[in-house]
Amino acid sequence: MSKQAALGVRVSRLEARREAILAAATAAFLEHGFAGATLDDVIASAGGSRATVYAQFGNKEGLFAAIIAGVCDRMLAPLDAAIDAGRPLADVLRAFALRYATAFLEPGSVALFRVAAAESGRFPELGRRVFAAGPEVAAARLGDYLAGAKRRRELKVRHPAIAARIFLEMITGDLHKRALFGVPPAPSPAEIEEVVEAAVAIFLSGCARP
Repeated sequence: MSKQAALGVRVSRLEARREAILAAATAAFLEHGFAGATLDDVIASAGGSRATVYAQFGNKEGLFAAIIAGVCDRMLAPLDAAIDAGRPLADVLRAFALRYATAFLEPGSVALFRVAAAESGRFPELGRRVFAAGPEVAAARLGDYLAGAKRRRELKVRHPAIAARIFLEMITGDLHKRALFGVPPAPSPAEIEEVVEAAVAIFLSGCARP
């Protein structure tokens, strides 16, 4: 086996190990909460050692933040794909918003954010890291896109970063609160799509240049 092939095998194994740790950690956090879950629980399920977990994630807060970062990556993928394809502004916002809201409102995502919100008072570092790995990344990425749209004179916004945060709240604010507090009924795909369409229309009616 060549050195390059051997390196590829090693990288694949490391990625598989990382995914196994993240999956085991997600299950442990959802079952026991942040305070109740232990690295021993994760290692018992995924294998490996504390040294492996510390090397890849730093500590338990870093492990939880990495899980949220994975959720955020799934949310942002449609935004990057739509931008790369050179699609019109309205189409980009619609494609991103629909996937963002859908991923944000998945039961697993809601449960993880519920854990983070419940534990952030006792573990402030957890709250900061979760926010930085999830909502902050999404707002920054969308803000960059809106700043580009402003430079292309497609948008008339003074502060693209603020506009991005407002748009994200328009998409998920009410729906996410309902899901977070378990208020029935759970948002349906049809309702999510309806909210997305309304949010895009309202946002562009105030911000898009003729």
